[in-house]
Amino acid sequence: MQKVDQQSVKKLNSNLTYSKRDFCLLLSGMLLMAKSTDAFAQKMQAVQMMQSQFPEFQPAALKKLTMNEKAIQLDIPPLADTGNSIPFTVKLQAPSGRLIQSFEIIAPENPFPMVMRVKIPNAKSLYQFSTRIRLALSQDVWVIATLDNGQKIANSVPSVVTLNACFDAT
Repeated sequence: MQKVDQQSVKKLNSNLTYSKRDFCLLLSGMLLMAKSTDAFAQKMQAVQMMQSQFPEFQPAALKKLTMNEKAIQLDIPPLADTGNSIPFTVKLQAPSGRLIQSFEIIAPENPFPMVMRVKIPNAKSLYQFSTRIRLALSQDVWVIATLDNGQKIANSVPSVVTLNACFDAT
């Protein structure tokens, strides 16, 4: 490590000059960063509070459901540029002798985890549905299907979001 002498430091400092304008810009930038960091923390706290109101849609609870990858096929891009509008297709095929009554699309990391609940008027053994969903963060998207006997089956698929959406709790 090289030792720095006091004369070279004084010479360097004398070459650096800041105007009042530079100082004000620097100070305002620092204040803006501090304020936005505080706002970010407050929004995250609000999102976590909203998510805690839905314990049945938390990842730990969802993982306890009966997984059935053959009955529920999900198609979502593995990488999305923005979480604002992601194409999502659900293909449901009920186990033999059963019918599908309804299904739910769940995004557990969204402020409001239930993206959509669809009740099928005439229960069917095959059903396909396409839509676009909004994701707040990279997460596993779940579909929970309810059969005519009340049994629930589920499947999930991961999606990575490079630019988040839903940050304003919508």
